[in-house]
Amino acid sequence: MEAGRVTSAVPDCPSRRGCQETHKWCPGDPGATQHHLSHAVCRRAKLAQADSYPCHTGVLKFANVSINEGDAYNPETGIFTCPVDGFYHFMVHMSVYGRAQCAICKNGDTVVSLYHTSLPDKCSQVASVSGVVKLAQNDKVWVSTWGPGRNDFFTSPDNESIVVGFQGVVAFTAKLAQADSYPCHTGVLKFANVSINEGDAYNPETGIFTCPVDGFYHFMVHMSVYGRAQCAICKNGDTVVSLYHTSLPDKCSQVASVSGVVKLAQNDKVWVSTWGPGRNDFFTSPDNESIFVGYRLG
Repeated sequence: MEAGRVTSAVPDCPSRRGCQETHKWCPGDPGATQHHLSHAVCRRAKLAQADSYPCHTGVLKFANVSINEGDAYNPETGIFTCPVDGFYHFMVHMSVYGRAQCAICKNGDTVVSLYHTSLPDKCSQVASVSGVVKLAQNDKVWVSTWGPGRNDFFTSPDNESIVVGFQGVVAFTAKLAQADSYPCHTGVLKFANVSINEGDAYNPETGIFTCPVDGFYHFMVHMSVYGRAQCAICKNGDTVVSLYHTSLPDKCSQVASVSGVVKLAQNDKVWVSTWGPGRNDFFTSPDNESIFVGYRLG
């Protein structure tokens, strides 16, 4: 598979685009929603239990729709079509019992990808990944399965696989560079590969987000882990939320996530910090990404 792109065909989708997601779309900037009010789009859809453990590559339909305001999501095809230009945040939460590979795609290109396994000792886990995307009207966004064989994500009465989306104004998505994998230092972790940086508030040279305008912000970290990982989201040197994850003693590739909402004033600083002794085993590869995401709620 080409790095950064899911190349699997979607034969049942006439536009070659699929959107297998659980969407919950809401305007994310209450202070500036007057322009978007008539275009408000909110939706939520879940993977049907019958569609668990898919063996195909391509579009995964989240057929159980509970909210579909605006009718922009088609549960028959699994395609979400953007109704209004803007920046959108997508997050995938997959219940996994074995091995799972998926990606959030925009118009055929990978936005972010996920690989997670609980092998060799199978157990029920949740793997998450997210990213901010700039969309124009009629752009398509979806989650695509990839890789050989069966994907072991599922839905049951007590386990759900979903995708969530919000619209925001100040937003960024930054990925850990492959050369920065397995860091041995403590302190600021730079996510140098920036795909979205609306407002230019995130500095990939320093790894620090500087608040441009007062408000509430949501920050997320998704770490691909092969061993042991320790990190925290920090505001002005204080820990907001922290993460400790290990796949030891049987190393396997997993995804660990943490997030938090922070009230920021102009020029406040937010970053991801490594902590703990020795090496941190989070990494980036062509099919595994470690990602830092943020956007303003209002």
